[in-house]
Amino acid sequence: MRVLLARVGSGGSFEVSEVVWVGVHVKPERIFAWYFGLQAVAGILLWVGLAWVGDGEFRHSFDLVAGMPEVTDSFVFADLFAGVLGSAASAWAVSRRRPWAPFAAAFTAGAMVYPTLFLVGWVTFVQTGAVALAVMVPAATLSCWLAYHVWRSSR
Repeated sequence: MRVLLARVGSGGSFEVSEVVWVGVHVKPERIFAWYFGLQAVAGILLWVGLAWVGDGEFRHSFDLVAGMPEVTDSFVFADLFAGVLGSAASAWAVSRRRPWAPFAAAFTAGAMVYPTLFLVGWVTFVQTGAVALAVMVPAATLSCWLAYHVWRSSR
């Protein structure tokens, strides 16, 4: 079993070439598409979980203002349209090798980065919302990394 996720190409450039897992070759674009699809599902599950739990400790750990869940809830439409639909569109575009896949991936990365930077400021100045920030940092980081590689693979 060997896994090759990335290698240094000619001229010192960093590129993803292929993944080999138990003798099965998988194109990086397939992994990128799966990640974006998983991110879309995770976004839906997060909001369903927050709505379902309602008043529990899980819900309160995400609230930006104690006793005012509406502040956190105000992100739902932006997250569902930009984050979830953007991730789903990116997954579809990358898996189908559409020419607009790099744009969709970049849009999705931006949809993840903006609220993450907002939360960095919020947590810094208000000292609440650290759980929400902890959820967003990996999503924003991976989305940016994948958007870059989707763009690189399209050139």
